[in-house]
Amino acid sequence: MSLKLPVAILALSLSCVSACIPANAEETSPAKFKKQTLTNIYYADGINAGDINNDGDVDVVCGPFWYAGPDFKATHEFYKAVPLPPEASPSNSMFTFLHDWSGDGWLDILVLGRVHLHQAFWYENPAKSNSPWKKHFAFERVKGESPTLVDVNGDGRPELLAHWENEWGFISPDESDPKLPWKFYGVGHQQDWPQFYHGQGVGDINSDGRIDIILNDGWYEQPESEPFRSAWAFHQGSLTGSRGGAQIFVDDIDNDGDADLVSSLHAHEWGLSWFEQIQAPSDDTSTVTKLGDTIFLNHQLMGTREEEKQYGVAFSQPHALEIHDLNGDGRKDIIVGKRVWAHGPKGDVEPMGTPVVYWFEATTRNGKPTFLPHLIDNKSGVGTQIMVKDLNQDGKPDVLTASKLGAFVFLNELVE
Repeated sequence: MSLKLPVAILALSLSCVSACIPANAEETSPAKFKKQTLTNIYYADGINAGDINNDGDVDVVCGPFWYAGPDFKATHEFYKAVPLPPEASPSNSMFTFLHDWSGDGWLDILVLGRVHLHQAFWYENPAKSNSPWKKHFAFERVKGESPTLVDVNGDGRPELLAHWENEWGFISPDESDPKLPWKFYGVGHQQDWPQFYHGQGVGDINSDGRIDIILNDGWYEQPESEPFRSAWAFHQGSLTGSRGGAQIFVDDIDNDGDADLVSSLHAHEWGLSWFEQIQAPSDDTSTVTKLGDTIFLNHQLMGTREEEKQYGVAFSQPHALEIHDLNGDGRKDIIVGKRVWAHGPKGDVEPMGTPVVYWFEATTRNGKPTFLPHLIDNKSGVGTQIMVKDLNQDGKPDVLTASKLGAFVFLNELVE
């Protein structure tokens, strides 16, 4: 089904979009990314990609539509499309995840809305038929601002990281029938976690070969067996010393054999860092943070507007990020942007700031790892989910973002 909107609605949406962008913002792409706008209407804050129709091409999914690859011009609606006012925050599509939950060989779509307003639903791919996508209830609320889909125990069935009833854990389908309501598996240590929790991710933080849960306030260590039946040891601390950012990623950035972390510092204010895992406290204790007995050295990459000259860039509200090797040098870079109007045109810090997307290139300076910022785009921004995927299958990972300005893909032309 192609997208057709009443002229009045389209005009209103475009006027709101224009209001989001400062008058001095000029569309540029100095970092060799070819921009394609999928829509300039606000439907969603999350985006993903996969082969929806099993034709061998990668498709893009954002809000109520999937866009058929390889050119993403054919638009298909899988639930009712309703344009949203950018100045408000009503979106029922904050995150999109893809997996074959029905087990029929076709990718299905999981859509997560706002944590305090919307239930989670997954939509069953009709495969070769022209039937409507069947909507299935998944879970009542997926709490936490950066849910992650990950296969915790390696059985081929991914789980969703979230918290529920004061406990962190994983949401996954009923093994007997994915069309039944999904179940929550807690990892213990109940605490009054805020539903709008900022700063969460997964990865092997202690190098034991098992996936752990990493939060802004500590990390949960996966036990040796029965991860969905056993309590996970909790190592409390404070990663950022602030409210917490968005997604947290694990990577051995300095190539010394242990797990380092990447995170924004405050999703609605300022800051981006990588955290080096070290064995002993640094002489500069102001840069040291601890999660339990695990010690990290904070290497800040971006700060406030007053620190823009020091770091080479400053933008507020880094509410979505990803790590991926964009330039093919074997090192994972950081992809991050400014969230557009998370709480309207007067909310948060610098709501009218330029809606940028950046990649921070992993490199070495004075013999030590660091990240250099490069602008991808300054007329799009992010919502709550950035995706990196090789859309045109040329061997180079591309960048996808969705925000209140629409949905966008940036084809990677960094390497000739």
